[in-house]
Amino acid sequence: MRRRIQIALACVAVLGSAMAVHSLSANGKRPPPPPSVYNPYPPGILPADLDSEIARVQREVNLIFNEAIGEWQALPPPNVEGNPPTIQGSGYNAVEVLGKLLNFDLTISPFKNQACGSCHMPYAGFSGPIPSVNLTMIAYPGTFHFRAGKRVAQRYTYSPDFPVLELNTTLVPNAFFGGNFWDARSTGYKLQSADAEQAQHPPVDTQEMGFPDTACIAFRLSRAKYRPLFEEVWGTDSFDIHWPQDTEQICDTPGGAALRPRHGKQYL
Repeated sequence: MRRRIQIALACVAVLGSAMAVHSLSANGKRPPPPPSVYNPYPPGILPADLDSEIARVQREVNLIFNEAIGEWQALPPPNVEGNPPTIQGSGYNAVEVLGKLLNFDLTISPFKNQACGSCHMPYAGFSGPIPSVNLTMIAYPGTFHFRAGKRVAQRYTYSPDFPVLELNTTLVPNAFFGGNFWDARSTGYKLQSADAEQAQHPPVDTQEMGFPDTACIAFRLSRAKYRPLFEEVWGTDSFDIHWPQDTEQICDTPGGAALRPRHGKQYL
């Protein structure tokens, strides 16, 4: 028995040596270690539980997303009538479920790890759901860890009620009123809705969801499992788009990053 153990240990040692030799590159040097987590912040800024909390929120987002998939599958077959054609009877429910799916879809980010709902969870007033972040960083980390945004996540429950930014001349002194965010990131002037304008920013903000282009949103939706529901609501020609061959590669890359070849693969 002792001899068998000795032989087994010897085999493990030989195998370990062989693996070590195999890990050497062709020029005899070991490959570089994987890059460390991006952390440009002073000590104490990133909460100690950030990794586990992000993983928790991702599980919760997936749970809500799968719940919405079930709600979609429970909808009655669409009854489309009228001109313009509209879904009769269940149209409102279809739009509501589609909005829920869009809000909790983790694939609307290059690494498929960040949804709108990641920073706007229902039980937190549709704002940030990580207590340790709320007490330290305030702004939430985006798809690339740990590059964080510049603002606290606004609450869905009140942001739609804000009007377009305007100068109130009835006050003395005059004062600006409306828009979203103190720094006037979303005035609402272009769309005549501050909240709708704000919703356009996070998917292509390099510190948030991080897509390099808004076309990547349509690309990911064209491959989503709930694409049929989207087409029921917005038309069967919604994704009648000829995508370039490298669209997947482009949309897998955060905005501002570049792809470089390494050992026949691509890496950031």
